[in-house]
Amino acid sequence: MAPLVQQNTAAGTTPNSASLSLLSPPRPLGSLNSCLQASAAPPQPRRRAVQCQAAASRAFGGAPEPGRQQPPAALASRAAASADVVPAATQLVEAPPIDEQLRQLEGLLARLQRATTYGDKVEVLMSVPQVQAFFSRTREGRLVAREWSDLSAKEAYCLACLPALHQEHVLALIPTGVPVTSALAQLAGALARVEDFYDSIGGLVGYQAQCVALIAQAQQEGQGPAPAGSSASSGEEPCSGGDSSDSSSSSSSDGTEFLVPVGLDLASPAAAQEAAAAVAAGIAALPRMAEVYPLGGAGDRLGLRCEATGESLPTAVLQYCGRSLLENLVRDVQAREYLYWKLHGTQHTTPIAIMTSAAKGNHWRVEALFEQAAWFGRGPSSFRLFQQPLVPMVAAHDGRWLLQSPLQPMMKPGGHGVIWKLMIDTGVFNWLAAQGREAAIVRQISNPMAGTDNTLLALAGAGFPGRRSFGFASCDRVVGAAEGMNVLALERRPAEEDEGEGVPSLGSGSSSGDKGGASSAGAEPRHRYSYRVTNVEYTEFERLGIVDSSVDEASNHSVFPANTNVLYVGLPAVERAVRASMAAGTTEAVLPGMILNLGKRVSWADPLAGGAERSVAAGRLECTMQNLADSLDQSFPAPLESSEEKAALDTFLVYNHRRKVTSSAKRKLKPGSTQVHQTPDGSFLDLQRNAAELLGSHCGMAVPEVGSVADYLARGPGFVFLAHPALGPLWRVVGQKIRGGSLAPRSEVQLEVVEACLRDVHVAGSLRVLADAPMGHTEERAVPAGGAAGDGRRRMSSLLEALLAPGANSSLDGLNGVEPLGGGSGGGAAVVEAGDDGTWSTYSQPCTLAEAPAACTPRSAERRLVFSQRCGRLRLHNVRVANAGVDWGHADNVWWRHSLVRKEACTILLRGMSEFEARDVTLPGDLTFEVPDGCRMRVTAGPDGELRTRLEPLAGPSWRWEYSMSPAGEVDLRLLELGGGSEDAGSTGGDDGSEGEGFALGL
Repeated sequence: MAPLVQQNTAAGTTPNSASLSLLSPPRPLGSLNSCLQASAAPPQPRRRAVQCQAAASRAFGGAPEPGRQQPPAALASRAAASADVVPAATQLVEAPPIDEQLRQLEGLLARLQRATTYGDKVEVLMSVPQVQAFFSRTREGRLVAREWSDLSAKEAYCLACLPALHQEHVLALIPTGVPVTSALAQLAGALARVEDFYDSIGGLVGYQAQCVALIAQAQQEGQGPAPAGSSASSGEEPCSGGDSSDSSSSSSSDGTEFLVPVGLDLASPAAAQEAAAAVAAGIAALPRMAEVYPLGGAGDRLGLRCEATGESLPTAVLQYCGRSLLENLVRDVQAREYLYWKLHGTQHTTPIAIMTSAAKGNHWRVEALFEQAAWFGRGPSSFRLFQQPLVPMVAAHDGRWLLQSPLQPMMKPGGHGVIWKLMIDTGVFNWLAAQGREAAIVRQISNPMAGTDNTLLALAGAGFPGRRSFGFASCDRVVGAAEGMNVLALERRPAEEDEGEGVPSLGSGSSSGDKGGASSAGAEPRHRYSYRVTNVEYTEFERLGIVDSSVDEASNHSVFPANTNVLYVGLPAVERAVRASMAAGTTEAVLPGMILNLGKRVSWADPLAGGAERSVAAGRLECTMQNLADSLDQSFPAPLESSEEKAALDTFLVYNHRRKVTSSAKRKLKPGSTQVHQTPDGSFLDLQRNAAELLGSHCGMAVPEVGSVADYLARGPGFVFLAHPALGPLWRVVGQKIRGGSLAPRSEVQLEVVEACLRDVHVAGSLRVLADAPMGHTEERAVPAGGAAGDGRRRMSSLLEALLAPGANSSLDGLNGVEPLGGGSGGGAAVVEAGDDGTWSTYSQPCTLAEAPAACTPRSAERRLVFSQRCGRLRLHNVRVANAGVDWGHADNVWWRHSLVRKEACTILLRGMSEFEARDVTLPGDLTFEVPDGCRMRVTAGPDGELRTRLEPLAGPSWRWEYSMSPAGEVDLRLLELGGGSEDAGSTGGDDGSEGEGFALGL
């Protein structure tokens, strides 16, 4: 049996694990259903939302049962002649003290572990007095028992767990006179998903036991019922940070030392050559890379709602810079693929695995977004969507689940750390391996900044050539900031705890510490030294004795860099670690960084109190994906002395400027506040600061100041510059396409074009270039081996994925118009997590996803974007744009959404394969130039300065950029004149030998 609080065993805080009986030992059982015959209505044909088969046994799981097993036919009841049946709501009593609950749950887990089938597990539960009493003496209990004839053994077990876990209030408000079968099936299905995912710690009972254990530890430490950021700390006094004169390390009470990690610094001029090499390696690795996006979070702090319906929306659909956050991430991937194609002439489509959830209709809304966008020209076969389970919210003072409506406990995603086990359960690792992918970039949906310049390419290049296991993209961090930090953890262990030399230890990530001094013979014991670059959450600093000190007295930056959740993952190493943890029945890799954060209050309308508003401290069991690194440590016979040795570990770190790595949009800016950190406003402000650096330092363009936060909030940014990411994505590439020129204050430039050459362009007002085919054309392509996203869901690899499949459970994905259990917004109570000063307000946003998409149908071909010369092109030489531009002071402007009111603009529309060229001319006033597919438009000035336009047909592009890799690993561009379109429009490389004014551009 896995310890209940595995991560804290080293600190000596694991609860007593002795087997304790729960109220009374098992006794012979009679028939419960026989007590109910008088009141039982004839069963009606019914459609259940979940068809849940008995699962194969894993840790704590019931053994497979032949066919679709029913609950035991002879369920006991000593209450056949008991007291009159009463409503369950009148029998609710306070839950026992937390420590008593913990003892009961430990005993119940021990007994359930000995059960071999879910039928046997139900028998164990029915021996518990409060379970017997509920199902025999309450109206709701008898009603549920009557429904058992239509439930599988696992479903019956999950419902029977509720009174055993002191959660009988979940069943206490079953309405009378209305069908309840569907609602009970939804509840049983939601609980079955918790049972399946948390099998390694005891399933549903283990989940509650883990929560209660963490609450008990917090209470023992004197933190009260709502400890801020509680994660069941050890209660030891913090140790001083190692040598008091050395601010670069700290030590925990279990002997773990936390050092400042060493890694490639992309921001350092001294590391420019090494950074260029990493970028080149990252480009070369692209055919072996995948992307993984955890999108399952509820996004409560953003408070995003549909303008039309008022429904809560997931973070993925937030409109940022004119498109959803999800589309922004996909465009970043396409930009790197386009860069590879321009260098090597081969197009690769990176597979993208996306973890969704049922919260706020997250899964079906994401799927609808893909359908409406035609899968962004990548085809369904390049995506794999898989859902994470929702878990109950637990009150801090008594361990009871919050109830948002009858039969609907409040449930939310259990943290992105569940992603690794889900990738095994749902076959995602196998799907990626079948496509030859050996590593992946992991990034969160709320951070649109990670794709800036060289960050992701260098991260991949630092990890892939050596097939390293786990990497972090990190940046500077302010002392005291409420965000995690990256550390180099060093543990000294007795030699017998490790095997082999320099081999990653895939067992426990926790340390037993230095067991002590010399041996009995007086000889110094042998030790091994375990290293890993990992993450420590800010709520853990004090417990672990980490001193968050500054780099020097004049700085507010911490010596430890920030964890950004931008990760490199070596897929084989991670899969091995998770499978090893599953086989061992431990939690380190299955539920990495497990915490119960009770620092927030949850407000909701409590149906048990007649709908009265309540606010309590509550949380759910969460885990963090980045702490999987704790299971990927490496062991050495002696301490690593040099920085080079530490930088070469399989777990590693790459630094960059903060706004090139992270600037998230995960919470709403509060009215009147200037705290823009982690808001869409702050993210957009950082985007414009990046633009100022790009244009000023790399393009030689004169740009105005972006302005301070106060200036931005009061008057908007100093200018707006937005560009398609494939214009680069490397700033060095953009700097060769745009040279010279200027932006006047309060000007706007939008370049939705990739093939562009701008020389000495001066903009005072608004310039918008919109190409509908910026990277090539689309065509029908055969579905690659591996099948489409919809097909992949038809080839389920586990019971869990069958539960999560669209159409299998309407409560999961909303496909049949049923409210998602615990996560919907239409008919349930509105739930808002409060900040320190009250509830969060909400964003209003246009939303076209009013209906769920139709189910995917098998297909043999799909619409694909094909990189080619059949794209839009822009060429501006010595051009001035002068117009009234954006109405900068208009109240309706939403800068971060790029929803702006314009007085005038110069708009250039490029259709298909088309070109726009202007030289030595001023473009005044409100102008729109639309260039048809297959045409080139030339704009010049007449003798009196009037505009002259000439439209001419194109047989092919008249020019193109040629990309090459320099010996130093830098990407160089050369502009090739193609003789008026003699090159074939569909060609993927080469030229006709006419270079014309071709030249190489440097920086």
